[in-house]
Amino acid sequence: MKVIFAGGGTGGHLMAGLSIAEEISSRFPDTSIVFFCTDLKKEAGYIENSGYEINQIRARKLTSFRHLPSFVFISTVGIVCSLFHIARIKPDVIVGLGGFGSVLPVVAAYMRRIPIVLIEQNSIPGRANLALARWVDIILCHWENTAERFKKAKSISVTGIPVRKDIVKHKTATAYKTFGFACQGKTLLIMGGSQGAQTINKVLLQCVLKIKKLIPELQIIHLTGKLGYNKVKTEYENMGVKAFVSEYFEDMGLVYGTTDLVICRSGANTISEITEVGIPAILIPYPYATDNHQYWNAYELAKNGGAYIVKQEELNPEKMVELVVHFLTDYEKLHKMGTLNKSLSKPFAASRVVDAIMRILREKRHVEDVISDGNTDKSENESYHTRLLS
Repeated sequence: MKVIFAGGGTGGHLMAGLSIAEEISSRFPDTSIVFFCTDLKKEAGYIENSGYEINQIRARKLTSFRHLPSFVFISTVGIVCSLFHIARIKPDVIVGLGGFGSVLPVVAAYMRRIPIVLIEQNSIPGRANLALARWVDIILCHWENTAERFKKAKSISVTGIPVRKDIVKHKTATAYKTFGFACQGKTLLIMGGSQGAQTINKVLLQCVLKIKKLIPELQIIHLTGKLGYNKVKTEYENMGVKAFVSEYFEDMGLVYGTTDLVICRSGANTISEITEVGIPAILIPYPYATDNHQYWNAYELAKNGGAYIVKQEELNPEKMVELVVHFLTDYEKLHKMGTLNKSLSKPFAASRVVDAIMRILREKRHVEDVISDGNTDKSENESYHTRLLS
């Protein structure tokens, strides 16, 4: 079997693809997997350590009609390149991961009559997926309400979006030692997603000493993103606060395994991870995300009671000190929030997504036999919800 994953624009799209690819590879070891992403330099970095083949396709958003000629030219080149690689690879299926980086390869796959599966990670569907919905074989999404927004789709399944298998780890003394922390401490995780968040970095640095004064056992993991690292690292050193500061940390399972409360953006991949692990959260949605989708991702957790939303325009040191101290000093509240977030997880998402892909292949006769991975638990293999349109 040969599978192409296509997506890009942000790291979250590609991370979901890696999680699905991981499940496919574990069940069908002989599968050939190729990633198509945009020509942005950072995108290849997300998957270069995976061992999968990478093809970068030029793609751009249409930000204004003034840029229409260049957009048409780049899109045409991108489709031609996608057609070339598809002809070379001869995939059985293409999985669109969302973002503008998915559009051109998916269009090329449609032209070649390759089966197409779309992945929608956000609560509010992305414009790329909405535009492509009528042309694909099935859309797989994470949230029930998302399915209702795809009016023109042929088929929709609420499977959940899988996260990497190493995300879920139990708290251990070894994990705490990795960061130089004490098991008895209260760990606050601060992060801004795959690209960092300078606003969050700036405001939280103004809070640290006040929080530390009220919670002496405070210890902090601060994932800054590339641009903020040097400044944030220096600030913590000057304050003398126990903190592990890094641009990015590969083993997020260890990070989550020591975390009592997280302050972060609400990208789809982050939301999936913190629900899978069951971590209480203060969510600060990125205000310039398309269609404000990060707010609505956060809302899914907040309405269930597992998270508190702070809009960026309301973000200030006084408010954050109050919230962090309130949550970290109320064990019962913190435990309840974590449990409520955990209740939103989709623990069999990886299996359901791969089952849906295989079902499409069987319907399109791209595989001859029903391939079983030996899983006999019906509850694992069924989707949470499926809608078929005639």
